[in-house]
Parts: sequence; C-alpha cells; structure tokens
Amino acid sequence: MKIGRRILNPHCVDTMPYPDATPAQIAFFREHGYLVVGEAIPQADLDQLEGHCDTLIDEKERLANDWAWDANEARENRSFRIVQSTPTLVWKDIADQPYRRWLVSFASRLMGMELEFWYDQFLGKPPGRSVPTEWHQDEGYWGRNLADRGITGWIPLQDVDRVNGCMHFIDGGHAYGVLPHRLVEGMQSDLLTCEVDETRTVVCPMRRGDVAFHHSKTPHMSTANTGTAWRKAVTNHLQAIGAGGEGGHYPWRVKVNQKTGVRVVPESRPLDKPHGQADED
Repeated sequence: MKIGRRILNPHCVDTMPYPDATPAQIAFFREHGYLVVGEAIPQADLDQLEGHCDTLIDEKERLANDWAWDANEARENRSFRIVQSTPTLVWKDIADQPYRRWLVSFASRLMGMELEFWYDQFLGKPPGRSVPTEWHQDEGYWGRNLADRGITGWIPLQDVDRVNGCMHFIDGGHAYGVLPHRLVEGMQSDLLTCEVDETRTVVCPMRRGDVAFHHSKTPHMSTANTGTAWRKAVTNHLQAIGAGGEGGHYPWRVKVNQKTGVRVVPESRPLDKPHGQADED
C-alpha cells in the first residue's frame, strides 16, 4: 500500500496560498487521477468557511441529510452519522469567495479544459459514531453526461488522517472506466459503493489548508471518524463549461428525499460491457 504523506511524497507539494498549477502537478494528476496541494487556502478563509459549516451542524435536522441514514431509523430519529449539506444554504456571498475562483482556475489546468463551478457539499463526521464513506466514483452518481468532464476539490477544515477520516484514492483508477456500483447495505440513503483493487490504495493525510483534487472516475473513500472532534470537509464539484450537470445515469442510481422519504430512480441504461465481451445466452 502506498502512503501519500505531506512533504515526503511528490503528490503533495507545499506552495504559497492560491498557487498556480505547475507542470509537475498537472502531469502527476493526469497519471494518477488525484493530487494533494499543500497550504493552498489561507487559514482566515478557512475560518470563515468553517463558521458557516458549523451552522449546518447545529441545525442539521433542518438543513442537512444523513448520508448514512440507517435502514432501522425513522426519519425523525436519524443519527446523522454523516452530515450532508451545503454551505451555500447559509452563506449568500460564497460564490464570490477567492477559494472558489481558485478552485476553478487550478482544476481547469489539471483537467486541460475550461471548467465551471457546479455545486458543493459539506460532509461532517461526528466523533466516535460515524461510518466510512465507502469506495465510489463520482461518475457513479453523476452518470455518463460528465464522463471525463468532472473534478472534485476536497477541503478539510482540520488536519485529517486515518483516525478522523482522511481521503483514500485508488492510484491510477481513473484510467479503468466506471465500475459497477450498488447501494450500501443497511442504509436507506442513496450512498453508493463499488469494488476496487485495494492494493493500489493511497492514503492521504492532510493539514488544514491543503486541498485534494480527484478526477470524476477516480475511486475514493474516507474512513470513519474515531477521533475526539468533528471531521469537517467541503467537497467542491466542477464540470466542463456547458456540460449540463448529471445525466445518462447508470441503473444503480437512486435519489432519496429525506424530507419526505420518497425514493426516485432516474432514467438510466445499463453499464456498457467491456470491449470484446459478448452477451451471454
């Protein structure tokens, strides 16, 4: 197993705040499907972002979903093992923040195409009673419409490691297409998972201020938070300009409205068979 560590590994490069993407970083991302940029966002900007995310935690019953909603829990008794929301709900000026503009610029260089900001999520894991975010690919949720046209920038709001829920990537996994996904057993949320070659796992502990980028086909996960404080992170999803968001879904995609409990299966078609594989009789 490869361990991606800050300073000691080539995928994590210390830089000044809001750096430009270097040729070495672009090449690494395109080969490996992920990149951690060290000290990218100033602490004062993170303080402001975290303050709004704390509001989402404090008012989670009104403003958030439980992304790991247990199948045995009634909606009014959700334990919120993964608090899922968006700071856009509580920060009217978020679209004008410098970190947002930097994400678009930096990610566009990594992907080699002009991107636009699409949406963000706050993902909070409470200490001692959360669960892993299982292995998945973002395109497993988004569908074919964003095939090789999406990227995510993951911003931790505290230092992260294996204990409190850091990111794990499958090295080079973006090169092998979309994997079959399924709903996570025992949950009534829309959380998905897929089988991966875990021998290619890269564990990415990060410091507050670092940002992890990953391609929309890169399998990734984060561990449960077994630490003593909340693990807070904001995921920022970007798409090619004019891509139009999600669509062309795979058959495993389900959307759950946690206010009503209604489950919707969008229009979909099966996963394409690998080239050369014939249909069975």
